[in-house]
Amino acid sequence: MTKKEINEIKSLFDTIQDCNISRLAGCYVNGEKQKVKTFSDSFYNLPEEEMYKYLEIFRKTLSGTPGKNLVDMDFVNPESTDTSFGKGLLQELRKTELGDDSVLDKFYDKVIETYNYVGNYLILLIHQSYDIPGVTTDGIEMDDASDEIYSYILCSICPMKLTKPGLGFDDDLGEIHTLRQIFAVELPCDGFLYPAFNERSSDDTAILYSARKADMLQDAFIEKVLDVSTTLPAKQQKEGFTELVTTVLGRDSNFETVLSIQENLKETVKEKKNEAAGEPLYLDKETMRNVFERSGVSDEKLQVFDKKFDEQFDMQLLHDRQVEAQIASGDLDVEGTIANSYVPKVKVEEKLFADNVAPVRNFEVRNKNMVLRVSSKHTDIIDTRIIDGKKCLVIELTDDLTVNGIPVDGAIDSEKN
Repeated sequence: MTKKEINEIKSLFDTIQDCNISRLAGCYVNGEKQKVKTFSDSFYNLPEEEMYKYLEIFRKTLSGTPGKNLVDMDFVNPESTDTSFGKGLLQELRKTELGDDSVLDKFYDKVIETYNYVGNYLILLIHQSYDIPGVTTDGIEMDDASDEIYSYILCSICPMKLTKPGLGFDDDLGEIHTLRQIFAVELPCDGFLYPAFNERSSDDTAILYSARKADMLQDAFIEKVLDVSTTLPAKQQKEGFTELVTTVLGRDSNFETVLSIQENLKETVKEKKNEAAGEPLYLDKETMRNVFERSGVSDEKLQVFDKKFDEQFDMQLLHDRQVEAQIASGDLDVEGTIANSYVPKVKVEEKLFADNVAPVRNFEVRNKNMVLRVSSKHTDIIDTRIIDGKKCLVIELTDDLTVNGIPVDGAIDSEKN
């Protein structure tokens, strides 16, 4: 989903009048993974103040950066008729509009079984129907030109935190007393939108997954409840790309080559973003290989790239390494059948989100004594030279030079040279 499409659905939660939520359902789970309370009712039966609190949660579920916190995920088994998990279970939830308690309980049980969280949390579900307005060629919405109703469910999983102890004023007694601690609902850490809203239309082959922490996806929940494929988390993509460049270049990893890779990567992303028309931009193996080739990397090194890229971003290899590590630590037996912690088997696409690996704003040079950040638009101001037998970075001094915010003359003092 593009940022514009996400914002269109997100805007439905701006006011009570526009949200058109037909039903709200939820399950409060304690730290022992037990259901404390389940509920299901018409959203408009709630007090107005509570409705606004829920709308804030739903807006936050759709907040973030597409490709990082908000990730498109396709179903691994889109044709499956199994209603115990995956697309089949989500279709049942949508078809019954959250009105069937047995379907809701089946979903809650699957979440509780797989969701990795220490403490209390709240599972929230809403069903909503959106009468999609038509849009003119110049982008103006036509409220009376709708030709599709987008029926969807939104799930938000929110931590429940114990309020802080303290003193407070009791209005009834007119006295100061110790405040009673309760578990309060916090903003969501995970959630999903089904079906996806792609090209402003319902796409039941995919979901939009939401994660507050982009580098900590719920692997078991994604695999065993949603049954979708995904890309590696943002942090792993960034670290994986760094390792890829380091391994491919090896001893040839000089400043000029690395700078060339960064500049060519930036230009490639710029070109493809113009073609993508606002959609999240992913870089596949072929695109990344072309970047290395344009940067002057030798054919011998490109052969290393071909092998290393597959190893670095192949989920099966990553999975096997995790199994080996857990066997070594004793978390799994030698046959890998007894696990104290979950080893993911979810299908991961071998592609990288552009903003996770491309130098969007700054080009950074760092060693133990200094950090230099240069606008990625002006990397031409950096040069390398041999001065007095030492490798040096050379940076042009300009008239707008400051030191700790203090303006200084950028001219060279001739008496010192």
